[in-house]
Amino acid sequence: MSLVAEHIDDPLLCVVKTRRGERIIGLLGELLNPVDAKSLHEYRLPPNAEVELHYHDYDEYWLFTSGQPKVTLRTPAGVTKTIQLEPGDMVACVRGMEHTLWADHELVYFQFSSVLEGGERRGHLTREPESS
Repeated sequence: MSLVAEHIDDPLLCVVKTRRGERIIGLLGELLNPVDAKSLHEYRLPPNAEVELHYHDYDEYWLFTSGQPKVTLRTPAGVTKTIQLEPGDMVACVRGMEHTLWADHELVYFQFSSVLEGGERRGHLTREPESS
C-alpha cells in the first residue's frame, strides 16, 4: 500500500482555512482520492479525549464547526507540526499522514473519508517507534 504522505514535506499542507477562502488545490488536490459521500457524518469529541497518534490507508477529513482543537500532523519522515484550529478549518489527512487532535472542550466536526479502492486496512494504524 503506497502512502502518499511520503510526497509531503510540510504536514501543514493538509490544513485548509475554508473561512479565509482557501480551497484544496495544488499538490494536496492531486494526492487525495475521491470522497466517499456515504462516509460523511457529524462527530462530537468530548473534552480532553485521548486520541492516539495514528494514520489510515485512506484519506480522512475533518471540517470543524465548533471548538478550537490542537491538531498534530506527522509525515512518514517524522516532520511534525502542531497547529491551533478554529471553526471553519479543515484537515485533509492524506493516506499515511499521522494525526491526532485534542481540546479541553467539546469539538464538533464533520468527518468523512475517501472511497476505498480495495485492500485498505480499516481503523487506526500506528507506526512502530524507530530503535536507536
